[in-house]
Amino acid sequence: MKKNWLKPALVAFCSLIAFFIASANFVPQNILQHYPSWAQPISLGLDLKGGAYILMDVDMDTVLKDRVEQLRISVREAMLAPKEKIRFSGLRVINNKVMFSVKDENQLSDLRKKIRTLDEDINIDTDGNNLTVYYSEKGIKKLKVDAMNRSIEIVRRRIDALGTKEPIITAQGERRISIQLPGVSNPEEVKSLIGKTAKMTFHKVVENGDGLGVDTMVVPYLGNEEQTVRVYKEVVVSGEYLTDSRVAYQQDGQPAVTTTFNGIGAKRFADLTAANIGKRFAIVLDGKVLSAPVIQSPILDGHGQITGGFTAEGAAELSMLLRSGALPAPLTVVEERTVGAGLGADSITAGAVSCVIGLLLVMISMFVVYGLFGNFVNLILFLNIALILSVLSLFGATLTLPGIAGILLTIAMAVDANIIIFERMREEAVNRLSVKQTISMAYSNALSTIMDANITTIIAAVVLFQFGTGPIKGFAVTLGVGVITSLITSVYVSRIIMDVWAKNKRSLPIVRNEK
Repeated sequence: MKKNWLKPALVAFCSLIAFFIASANFVPQNILQHYPSWAQPISLGLDLKGGAYILMDVDMDTVLKDRVEQLRISVREAMLAPKEKIRFSGLRVINNKVMFSVKDENQLSDLRKKIRTLDEDINIDTDGNNLTVYYSEKGIKKLKVDAMNRSIEIVRRRIDALGTKEPIITAQGERRISIQLPGVSNPEEVKSLIGKTAKMTFHKVVENGDGLGVDTMVVPYLGNEEQTVRVYKEVVVSGEYLTDSRVAYQQDGQPAVTTTFNGIGAKRFADLTAANIGKRFAIVLDGKVLSAPVIQSPILDGHGQITGGFTAEGAAELSMLLRSGALPAPLTVVEERTVGAGLGADSITAGAVSCVIGLLLVMISMFVVYGLFGNFVNLILFLNIALILSVLSLFGATLTLPGIAGILLTIAMAVDANIIIFERMREEAVNRLSVKQTISMAYSNALSTIMDANITTIIAAVVLFQFGTGPIKGFAVTLGVGVITSLITSVYVSRIIMDVWAKNKRSLPIVRNEK
């Protein structure tokens, strides 16, 4: 025992830390503010705290359409390059495929190599002088995955900018985004902001006498769709090169939006303004012209300013959208529901009551059946619950109503290991071994059974977490954490308690008196 005093001391220290972190979920706010940042209450899910749930669909058809249009422009630029001078005709997009004809067949081989460098995920089919360029199945899948990841990140930035606390934003399937906003009772403002694509592009304006063609388009002004301007489809600079955007005020007091480009964007913007002095360029946001000013002088430092009769609120909203980035495709609301705070409070109360009742029933049963050893298990149960709460707090997990069910289930399961061990003690006691030897044999012989039962449950929890969504994941998290903490407390901690108790003991209190 002199050599093993470190084990009980370590268990006692870890237990105190676990109880301290878990206590953050029960103390009033005026005391909680003095707790360290790593010991904070568990975040409550939508079903417990109340709030809004929004399911949005990412328009993957638009993602592919836009990328194919970019591919068409890149193919055209490759053939018009000064060193290439490839004569072609009929360049168009049909069914998400870029099609065209080349006048000189001798240029086909070099052209295929040139186009191949544009994107590694494209296929090129040749039929005589006719070429068809399109994305492969692998390429389309990569486009969709990238669009989903970018959409989730941008939605998260926009919601964070609103000051919404603890949002839960996850992918649901291949094209839908689940958004949970605990504590938000009116989701209209959130929907309005996250649903805006905020795709800003800069285009050269078609001047009189330049002629009309397939590479131009008519774009209406924002707020006045009767007024339009014809621009070239080619995007000279896009919002993806923006690094910052802020609200500024002009000399007349009118709000404006400043933009700052990164190195690539600054160079493109400088080339655009230097080569087109005296000409107009259009700033287009989500298919609407914000402004179409005349270029007075080259803008070489990558800083620009957008004016357009903004209100202060409109300028602040636009700058926030530009800072967060443009969505790769429009988002549409598929499902929406609001959970009242009262219903969430009722769920918390019901979950707490069920946990307390379950805990009391288990504790009474253990005391009645195993006496003193049952009280040891009851003490371990409290430690197990504290460990579950502290782990969930440290890892920033969100507790949902199914998560409470997972905790309740682990309370019932936590005693299983000790019941197996105690029953093994009764069986080993007939061999007339010492108390310490009986305890040691019981733990050794019961370990394999305990591990088999709990490992299968952990595997089930992992599968539920991997393939489940929303509430199912919440249940899987608490179940998995609960099983692991139960193993630690029921096998390791209880063994230390039993070893401390067994010093100088000559009999086990759980052995039945046989007549």
